[in-house]
Amino acid sequence: MSKETEKIFSQMHKYMEQFDFDNEEQMEKEMKNFIQKLNNNEIEFDDDPKFQSDDLLEEAYNTSSKTKAIKLAKQALEINPENIDAECFIAEFEENQIKKLSKMENIIEKATKLLEKDNMFDKDNIGHFWGMIETRPYMRARNRKLTILMDLGRYTDAIKECEEMLNLCESDNLGIRYTLIGLYCILEKFEECEKLYEKFNEYSSFMLFPMAIMYFKKGDYKKSKKFLKDAQEANPYIIKILKNDIAMIENSEDIEYYAPGSKEEASIIITDLLYLLGSVPSFITFMDIELK
Repeated sequence: MSKETEKIFSQMHKYMEQFDFDNEEQMEKEMKNFIQKLNNNEIEFDDDPKFQSDDLLEEAYNTSSKTKAIKLAKQALEINPENIDAECFIAEFEENQIKKLSKMENIIEKATKLLEKDNMFDKDNIGHFWGMIETRPYMRARNRKLTILMDLGRYTDAIKECEEMLNLCESDNLGIRYTLIGLYCILEKFEECEKLYEKFNEYSSFMLFPMAIMYFKKGDYKKSKKFLKDAQEANPYIIKILKNDIAMIENSEDIEYYAPGSKEEASIIITDLLYLLGSVPSFITFMDIELK
């Protein structure tokens, strides 16, 4: 969900707060009224500094000039010092990964205090993060920290980060499970791998392909072959690229949208699992033989 969409949802929340609903039917009716007014440009958005700050940050995201992007993000922070996304954006320009991690941890500490002030860590909210718009900058910051931990090869710490994030957001809107299943596999936490797969029960190559590698490492070649075939059925490009032309991989950072079973999806999966594939080079040979 884009920042613009989050802005609309935030405005809708404020719009709905003015009513005292007796039943769900009344609520649904008023939601439809809001959408109709929005489409007719009849909704006046609050002149909220937070929205102004987000607009500047959106401009920073879309500029190709590093200098201008940082300047815009800093302006966004001046307007709203609590703009966690703006702080994360600026931190991403730090080339030293160790320093970047330190900056991200400081940002997360700040974001945690902001959420604690609003009692967002109450027991009833745990498991439902991301569903509450206020928690999204915090979750995005933790996701950035996870990426840095992966880049530093700190896989045990990365697993802890994944597990904590999944505890906060059980629906896993950020797709943390796809990173976690690969981490479990490389550290040979086979039981955890199987439990995670069973929990989400997802027929997706993001899950199926790491499971094939996991069973290969475990020595269960029959199950590995089964998951390989399932992964190939879900996305034939993964096997095709690995067997024939690794140059077919697209830069995953340039992919904004992808369809299930597409070459773009395959590129993301392979790129994300290169560290795991590198740990079991004989798996590619096994795949080549079994999927002739």
